[in-house]
Amino acid sequence: MISWRDAMSVGSPALDADHKKLIELLNLAEEWVSRESWPQVGAVITDLLVYVRDHFAREEAVQSAIKFPEAEAHKKHHEALAMKAKLLHDKFKTATSDDGRKTCGGVLIKVLNEWLIDHILKQDMKFKPLIPKKAPPPAPPAGSDLQMGLPQPTEAELAAERKARMDARNKDVEYDLPPNLAHLLKRIEYVVPQLPQPAKGFESFEKFVEAAICGRVDKVLVFFQRHNPELNLELPTFFLASPEFAEKFHQAIAKFIVPVIWESRQIRVLATSFAWAEEDTDSFWAHVTRPLEACILQGWTQGWDDLKLVETKKDGLKVFQVKDNTKALREMLAPSSASAYDIPKITNREIDTFKSLLDPTNDWWDYLERAWRICHDLYEQEKDPRIFQQKAREGAFRDNLLNAFTKFPPEWVDFMVLACHRVFPRITTGFLENFARNLGRSEAEREQHIPYTIRYLRQAREHPDILDRERYEENEWQAKLKELSDYLANRPKKE
Repeated sequence: MISWRDAMSVGSPALDADHKKLIELLNLAEEWVSRESWPQVGAVITDLLVYVRDHFAREEAVQSAIKFPEAEAHKKHHEALAMKAKLLHDKFKTATSDDGRKTCGGVLIKVLNEWLIDHILKQDMKFKPLIPKKAPPPAPPAGSDLQMGLPQPTEAELAAERKARMDARNKDVEYDLPPNLAHLLKRIEYVVPQLPQPAKGFESFEKFVEAAICGRVDKVLVFFQRHNPELNLELPTFFLASPEFAEKFHQAIAKFIVPVIWESRQIRVLATSFAWAEEDTDSFWAHVTRPLEACILQGWTQGWDDLKLVETKKDGLKVFQVKDNTKALREMLAPSSASAYDIPKITNREIDTFKSLLDPTNDWWDYLERAWRICHDLYEQEKDPRIFQQKAREGAFRDNLLNAFTKFPPEWVDFMVLACHRVFPRITTGFLENFARNLGRSEAEREQHIPYTIRYLRQAREHPDILDRERYEENEWQAKLKELSDYLANRPKKE
């Protein structure tokens, strides 16, 4: 798997965005190959190669605009890769066995992985110094050869290609249903929040560092803010999913954590090592070396640890003393209303959760998005009637969530489960109850792993109407599925 680092930036926002997308698609393809899910592999690789083709056109247009002296050699490099990838893709599509698909898919991904690293870190860095700091990248010239040396497709061929990709994705879906069943084939839609744009132009280097840290933390907080407005969820959302909490958390970082980080002389000296006033909160991290990452993490950890409750004993009983700063933190992070978001009284467990939100060595956004895309796909394949042939086995969605414990800080899996509940209609409190049983025999054991999910379930149990509504909706859903199945079974076949 490849992860994007700010050091990979070539100085062009458009090309950087392309490279990030290519990394995302490559990693997704690799994930599906490892699962031997060949229809998904084929669809992702098709999208990937189309994106590669379009990216090459954009990159060649940029090189032409900046008069890059090695543009012709760079273009030939593109053409050779495109031809090799096309041949491997053709072999994958014509493979008649899973072993053949696995071999071809694995080789193709290996070739593309090696190419992408070489492409970004070696080839593209050659023209980085020529890209103006603020000049927008030019659009691909009219009539440019999008096939990189291959015969240029006509508009009709491109339209047919797009239709083929769409047909491949929807090949199991029947659209000619009566009105009372047609809604079952509606694709799930929900709100996916966008990351705020990187900021620049700060009055001091300390404010710049503070904003860069908050920006990195937002890569986690904003991810969890996705939600489905069509779901009728009566209980307030968990705190990490609330934009209001994110804003208050920024204030807490500024007040309690940044001053501790700023005590490091190495961090303060960093201001003299680059023209920070010209950088933004994303590009800041490209100037942070491994030792500086360790300094930031040490200050971040120390700042939160300083807020932890102190355990003492009184009359033989365990007692926790709350520091004044911790009381101030509780007040600062309290929701504006009971319906804004749910957060327990802040204890050491919550402070450990806050502490997990920053890793100076990792930009977690791409990892989380990739994990979510797999969740989405498995939800559709296991729970959604649109997918008639590519069915996931029973429990695949649950097992994928359990597997997340090995990929992310354990505190986050709790919130991943709750995020699924906020987005996917059939991930009900009943599903959450069953999921929790995989993590311990007693509720006390389960609470050690997913404390916030258990807290949410306890709140739900206090509202029998929620459980009654979910049971009613599930019964209605199952009845409609049976009606759909009967309709498809008895429908006259088309001649």
